[in-house]
Amino acid sequence: MKNRLIILEGIPGTGKSTNSFKLYEQLIFNGKKADWIHEVSQPHPVLFFTESCMTKEEYRNFKAKYPEVAELLDEVAEFRETTVGIDQDAVSRRWKDAGEQAWYQELLQYDAFPTELDRYELQALEKWEAFAKKAAEEEDTIFILDSSLFQYQIFTYLLKAAPYDRLEAFVRKIAECIKPLAPLLIYLYREHTEDSIAYMREQRGEQDLVSTWERDQGEPYYQNKQKDVTAFYDFLKDYAADAEALFEVLQFDKRKIEISQNDWKAYEDEMLGLLEISRVEIPAYKAPNGTFVNADLGISFTIRDNVLKDPEGLQRHLESRSPNEFFVEGIPTILQFFREDSIRLLGRQIIPQWTETGTVYTKQVLT
Repeated sequence: MKNRLIILEGIPGTGKSTNSFKLYEQLIFNGKKADWIHEVSQPHPVLFFTESCMTKEEYRNFKAKYPEVAELLDEVAEFRETTVGIDQDAVSRRWKDAGEQAWYQELLQYDAFPTELDRYELQALEKWEAFAKKAAEEEDTIFILDSSLFQYQIFTYLLKAAPYDRLEAFVRKIAECIKPLAPLLIYLYREHTEDSIAYMREQRGEQDLVSTWERDQGEPYYQNKQKDVTAFYDFLKDYAADAEALFEVLQFDKRKIEISQNDWKAYEDEMLGLLEISRVEIPAYKAPNGTFVNADLGISFTIRDNVLKDPEGLQRHLESRSPNEFFVEGIPTILQFFREDSIRLLGRQIIPQWTETGTVYTKQVLT
């Protein structure tokens, strides 16, 4: 395959993660080494969710001020050209009661979610450049990114009421640094954005959209908008307009797929055709039933009839990779059954702690 990086984009609710999961499965079944970087993967190689970011000078000063945590920070930090990223959750998992410590509260003040775009652009571009360099070295791996090139950038710039030209200029810089990976951009859309909004309301519930608006309503974009969730609908329409414009200007392999008919198998087949790989039927194996526990974390999940109920109460179907390995639908986590009573997590973790790669869960014995 010539495309080493597959990018799925579209307005929220257009199936980016769902189709990323399907491509991830099919690449593996076609004998490819695939790494799906979910939009909330942790740590995320190109986005900021729970990351503090400092200049190298700020980092040195921080460690000098709090020498008791210098060794821990060095263990979890990602060093880039002029900046240092520190995953806050990784720190808090390794230091009991970190949230009560003065040093941790100061660490949070360096949260990378942008307060000003100049600082964000420096931090984010270095992060993309570090990812592109590392990915280029893994010559046999195909990477899948969802919601990263357009969605995160559009949310960032639109919420800050930045002009479109500034957004486009920054996305062009990202596109330039990933060009050596021969990216393929797949843009999922509905002809009428109102249809996507209606679909989101149906699938996620009105409260999910209200919660997003409530989270962001203090941002500059909403200053002169109506004071209810309909302002978020306007945001989504502006989002779609920006995404369409970005799609047109980028100069690498790309395809728009109109999804109004919700014929997901046909859309998946179209994407597989772009990658020049064939659909492989998923083998049918049954995962062991039971409740599986990690006592150290105090976390458990249950499996019954190839459905996993995760610690947050969400039900996720399991699809066979082999008799003892199962994909968890919708996320890049793989369950590996070993011995008679244990599961090891493979793949790439997302923000919920139960998905941490390498974690082992043991079947609970009923007495």
